[in-house]
Amino acid sequence: MKNKIGLVITIVAISALLLVSGCGNQATETPMPTSSGNMTSSSWIDQPIQFTQSDLTFELLHVARIGDNLVFRVKFPLVDWRNWYISKVKLTLVGEGEYTNAQTEFFERLYQKSTGTYCLYQPSYNEIEKCITTDDMDTYQIVDLIFNDLPADVENKQLFLDILELSTGATYCEDLRIPHIEEALSKDFPGLTLECEPGMDAKTYVISDASGFADNPEAKAAVEVLVEEAKTGNILGPWTFEISK
Repeated sequence: MKNKIGLVITIVAISALLLVSGCGNQATETPMPTSSGNMTSSSWIDQPIQFTQSDLTFELLHVARIGDNLVFRVKFPLVDWRNWYISKVKLTLVGEGEYTNAQTEFFERLYQKSTGTYCLYQPSYNEIEKCITTDDMDTYQIVDLIFNDLPADVENKQLFLDILELSTGATYCEDLRIPHIEEALSKDFPGLTLECEPGMDAKTYVISDASGFADNPEAKAAVEVLVEEAKTGNILGPWTFEISK
């Protein structure tokens, strides 16, 4: 219970400081997350469970049966500037079988937008990011992993949740982390800016004509390197959690 209270206090404290800125055996790819709302169902665990692998500590914050779904709320660190997400998972019901068909819904993210700028995004509370200027913060993301088509008596089963893989992806413009790319290239290409509208396909990005580098082959190549880096990150687990109601 202390850990739960501490988590709530931490989120409230961050929010107070921030300023508004504008069934198979083989694991299958887990889709990139959509947006999730607040979880009101009581949890099967009374405090967060941690597991460390590959020098990364994951936390299982909440487990609940919601309708026909079993939902696991997971917090994980963001290792760098890219758009990391949980790409492969496996749920094992002892004596029953394995499930890899999880859907992922995004809940919350604290990330580094650019040097000295960190932003909190909580769409279930506010669609507008809140950002603060500071030297350093521990960045993280929270998502819900949702499993369906489970046995009706799942509450009576011993469960193992394995998070098998983290990946980076860039489906939409905002996933490219454009402020970081512009800042990373500012020394070699001063004033270079990218145009890419939020919500649009990431492939639609272009170097702004106004920046003077739209037809510069070296600038194009440098941007392409970072765009490719944004899309190709991969870290293997597993991060394993044992749960029983």
